[in-house]
Amino acid sequence: MRKVSMVILAGGASSRMGREKADLLLDGKTFLETQIAKGRRLGIADILVSGYRGETCSARVVMDRIPKKGPLGGMEACFREAREEWCLVLGVDVPLVPEEELERLIACALESGERAVILEHGGKEEPLIGVYKRELAEEMVREIMEGKGSVFGFLRRIGYGRYRSGGREEWFWNVNEPGSYERVKGMGK
Repeated sequence: MRKVSMVILAGGASSRMGREKADLLLDGKTFLETQIAKGRRLGIADILVSGYRGETCSARVVMDRIPKKGPLGGMEACFREAREEWCLVLGVDVPLVPEEELERLIACALESGERAVILEHGGKEEPLIGVYKRELAEEMVREIMEGKGSVFGFLRRIGYGRYRSGGREEWFWNVNEPGSYERVKGMGK
C-alpha cells in the first residue's frame, strides 16, 4: 500500500449545481465513488472524504472541525485524521483527472522537498489537486483563525511547489453547474 492518505473534498454547498455534486453520475458511478476508486487503484488505503452529506460513501467521512471555512477548513480537519505523512487532495468535482496523472503528481511532491505541491496546467494552478504534508493542519488553523481561509492565501504564505501537467485540459474541467456536468458526462474514461 502507498504511504499517502487521500482527501476528497466533497463538502461544498453545490449551490450553482442545484444538487449534491458528489452524487452526480459518470459512467454509472457517482463522482465521489469515481474519486475513491482512483485512490484505491493508486494503492492508497487511507481515504478520507471531507464534508460529504449524502447517503452512499465507501470511505471515511470527516466533518469540518471549524464550520463554514471552505476547502481549507475541510483540509485541516482531514489532515488531523490522516494516518500518513502526505495527503493527496482532490476535489470531488474534477472527475476526469486520471489516476496516472495523480501518480505523477504524488511522485513530484515526494521528490520536491516542498511541504505542498499543486498541479498546474495551461498556466492555471489547481490548489485542490495537490499533495500536502499532514503537519500543515496546525498552520491552516492559524490561517482560518486570522479570518483569511483562502487556500491560495495559505499557499502563498507557506510557499509551495508545482507539478506542471502536460495533460489534456478536459482532465481538469471543474463541474460546478448543470452545463459543465452535461459537458463531462459523455467524456468519462
